[in-house]
Amino acid sequence: MRKLLFLTLALLVLGGCGTPVPEVPEPPPEEPPAEEALSLPETWRLEPLSAPGIVTEGREPEEGREPVIPVGDRDYHRNMMRWVYEGEAALLAEAPEAYFYALPRTEEHPETALIRWGESAAEFNWCFSTPRQFLPEMYCFDLDGDGEDELVVLCYSGSGTGVSVWDLHVVENNEDGTLTDYSTFYYAEGGNPLWKGVSSLLRLERAGDRAFLILGRELAEVDSAALPEEDRAPSVGDTIQFEVFPEECRIRFWGGVDVVPTWYIADLSADVTYQDGIFTLSGFHLYGNF
Repeated sequence: MRKLLFLTLALLVLGGCGTPVPEVPEPPPEEPPAEEALSLPETWRLEPLSAPGIVTEGREPEEGREPVIPVGDRDYHRNMMRWVYEGEAALLAEAPEAYFYALPRTEEHPETALIRWGESAAEFNWCFSTPRQFLPEMYCFDLDGDGEDELVVLCYSGSGTGVSVWDLHVVENNEDGTLTDYSTFYYAEGGNPLWKGVSSLLRLERAGDRAFLILGRELAEVDSAALPEEDRAPSVGDTIQFEVFPEECRIRFWGGVDVVPTWYIADLSADVTYQDGIFTLSGFHLYGNF
C-alpha cells in the first residue's frame, strides 16, 4: 500500500514537471519619437516691379565718322575682330531699316555705337565689348503697343568669373528725328533701381538644417552647407540676360541669384514690359539648383 502511494506521488510530480510554463509576453518595441513637422518660411503676394530706364539722348554723329549703309559684308564676328584689332568702323548687328555700327575708339569714347534707323542716326556710349566679344542683337517691333515700332538692342556689357551681364536698350525715334535710349544698364553710376528692386524682393531663410530662397509665393531650397555661417542678403546682378520674342512683341528676363561669397545659388525669370521709359517686371518664377 505504501509502495502504491509512493508511485502515485511520483507520477504526479513527474506529470507536473512536464507542464509548459506560460510565456511572459515581451514588451512592445519602443516607438521612435515623432519627427517635428518642418515649418516652411512664410510667403507673400508679389506685385509687379517697375523702375525708370537709364535715359541717354543720342548725339549727332561726328562728321566723317558715319559709315555708309553696308551693301554686302554681314560677317559680324569678323567685323567685330576688325573693330577690335584694326580700329575700323564695323557693322555688328542690324534689323529692318536699322544698323548698329561700332565706331573707331577714341580716348574720350572708347566704345561708341552708331545707331542708324531709317532717316535718323545717333551715337551712344554703350558698353558692348568684353573679352568674350559677344555680338549685340537688334530687333524692331512694337514693344509698348502704341502702334509705333521701337528698336530693341541687347548689348553684352559684363563678363568674368561668375559674371555674365546683358543690357536691354529700347530706342525711341522722336518726332524731330533724334533718338533716345532707355536701358536696363546694370553698371549705371549709382546703380540701376530696377536691379536693386529685384534684389529687395528676395529673402533667404533657414528652417532647421535646411535653407530656402523666397520670391513672393515661391520657395526654392538651396544648399545650406554652401551658405556662409552669417546671414547674407541674396542679390541679382552678376548674371543678367534677356530672351526676345519679336513675333510676340515680348521679352523675358533671366537672372542668377547670388549670395556672397557663395555666388550662384538659384535662377529667376520674369516678363519684361516697357511703357513711356518705364520697365516693368512681372510673372516672376524661381528655379532652385539643389
